[in-house]
Amino acid sequence: MPVEKEEGHEEEKEERVKGAKPDFRVLQPQVDKEGKQCLADVGALWKNVSKSGNEFYTLKIGKLRLLVFENRDRE
Repeated sequence: MPVEKEEGHEEEKEERVKGAKPDFRVLQPQVDKEGKQCLADVGALWKNVSKSGNEFYTLKIGKLRLLVFENRDRE
């Protein structure tokens, strides 16, 4: 009997294998069935540099992809 795979699951695995190791991991504190505290891996952050030389981060949580910039005053 053939097993159906969830869409996007394989893409995420390939992305993790092919891409560079993240600079930061994003963890979520949880309590397991036995009541023990544990941390679940929910995402990652990669440092990038734009064409103009500005540093920023890419944050991925599941299928969500966000750009993270340093909070500094605009002149």
